[in-house]
Formats: sequence, structure tokens, C-alpha cells
Amino acid sequence: MNALHGLDAIDFIPHEKPMVFVDDIVEITDHFAVAKLTIRPELMFCEVQGLPTWSSIELMAQTVSLYAGVQSQKIGKAPKIGFLLGTRKLHLPMPFFAMGDEVIIRAERQYLHEGLGQFACEIQYQGHTINAMLSVYEPEEHQSI
Repeated sequence: MNALHGLDAIDFIPHEKPMVFVDDIVEITDHFAVAKLTIRPELMFCEVQGLPTWSSIELMAQTVSLYAGVQSQKIGKAPKIGFLLGTRKLHLPMPFFAMGDEVIIRAERQYLHEGLGQFACEIQYQGHTINAMLSVYEPEEHQSI
């Protein structure tokens, strides 16, 4: 069993509320992260119907950030800002995640070298799976932007 299971994900990602879209860690390994989010009114972008599914890319990106933050902590470093470079193959089968519902987000590392990475991501929601490939970049600490 994973020792991080059930911990607050915000401890591992460099975001502050209300721009946090990951509640809890479900599972973390050296290759992937699984997180969950309960849809609630105080989330940024929430509407009466719930959270728009176009926010899926941010849910996925924050799960990648969670993965990176945990990996950094393992070597004694603090979580740092990364950049979403783009996404491919994102299809949204419904317009909203309903209020009070839970979504499960998984980000699996496909490639990671010198700060550049690609993650296969998916969101499980009410029998649907939303998939996308995310390309990300995390600059070295000594680099300036």
C-alpha cells in the first residue's frame, strides 16, 4: 500500500486555492499518480451545472504536478512550477462534471528527460473515460525564464 494514500494533494503542488483541482492522493508510484477531486461550488470555473469538462486539461496538469512534487520530495526538494506545453487527443463526452460527484484523475509518465515530459492522462467519471496526452516542461532551478 502506498504511504501517501489519502494525503492532501496541495502539499505536493505549487498552487493555492481556489486554483486547486486535486483533493487527495489515491496512489503514487515512480511511474504514475492517481488523484481524486470532489466537484464543489468553491472550485474556480464552477457553474450551477458543475465544473465544465473543458477544465479537464487543468485537472490532468495538476495531477502531473502532483507526480512531480512527490518525486521532488523524495530527493529532498520542494515542489516547483512547471509548464503545460500542450495536449493531444482530448475528447470531452459531456459538458459538465456534476456538483457533488467525484472524478478520478491518472497521469502516467511516458517520457521524461531534462525537464521535458509527456504523460498519458485519463479522467474516470460516471462510466466515461476522458483521455489526453500532455506535454510538459519543468525548468532546472538555475534557469531563468
